[in-house]
Amino acid sequence: MPADNVSLGFAFLAGVLSFASPCVLPLFPSYISYITGLSYEEIKGGGEEQSVRRLILLNSISFILGFSVVFVALGASVSYLGNLVFSYQDGIRIGGGIMITMFGLYIGDRALEFRLQSLLNALPSAASGAVALFMLLGGAIGISRALPTLGGVLMALGLYAAAAVFFPALSQEKRFSLNSKPAGWAGSFVVGVTFAAGWTPCVGPILGSILLFAGTKETAGQGVLLLASYSAGLGVPFLISGLGVGYFFKFYQSFRRYFRAVELGSSVMLLAVGLLLISNYLSILSAYLIFWTGYTGI
Repeated sequence: MPADNVSLGFAFLAGVLSFASPCVLPLFPSYISYITGLSYEEIKGGGEEQSVRRLILLNSISFILGFSVVFVALGASVSYLGNLVFSYQDGIRIGGGIMITMFGLYIGDRALEFRLQSLLNALPSAASGAVALFMLLGGAIGISRALPTLGGVLMALGLYAAAAVFFPALSQEKRFSLNSKPAGWAGSFVVGVTFAAGWTPCVGPILGSILLFAGTKETAGQGVLLLASYSAGLGVPFLISGLGVGYFFKFYQSFRRYFRAVELGSSVMLLAVGLLLISNYLSILSAYLIFWTGYTGI
């Protein structure tokens, strides 16, 4: 399963990048305070005390399990649906790659303070719509003429242009949150479920890309592994930061200057995965990795 190992690596990295994104990492102390019931000062001042660390550990695990259950269930569902229409796997692969490429463009543009979106919005709506339509038609022609990579990139550009002009609300962050946290570990689990269900669009584009990737898998089990890997990538740094919360505060002060670089890195990763899916080069990449490392999977 070498291709699956590459996919799991991408999914885990996507989870890490989601945690390091500028609308998750800065709010980490708030999450810890919310799920433990401790104040910011208690967390910061008592981060080295055993009782505080135990409380943070247990509630963090429950929180991580909450969002992991939702993500894994989504991965199983998407993969199962993809398996039902297995005869259309090439179309699903190319379509998923186009959407992932579009998400990569969105995150890159967000890191650049939506300069591309602002440029498009500065044009008359008719002109912007014509540009988007031209790219969509060019992409469709490219795919039909056996030029899937070029066609897919044009389609992704056209879709992003259309979304940026006609659906600007997509760039606005939407959150669903609980007014008060239910008590105990079960409450932290519920908060984790809420996090998984309602935190968009910051985590949404990366998570959506992983779900689209899962839709190209042959079995629901592969989709489960893919989303479990993503959940691990998001959960492990959360857990480590919780255990060393005192060090986290010091780390955050120096790391916040790199938020734009993290978003640009996320954009590059999604663009790479999207292009690999569209061109069907993921299997070739896996073959090269086997040749270089001799590792053929577990």
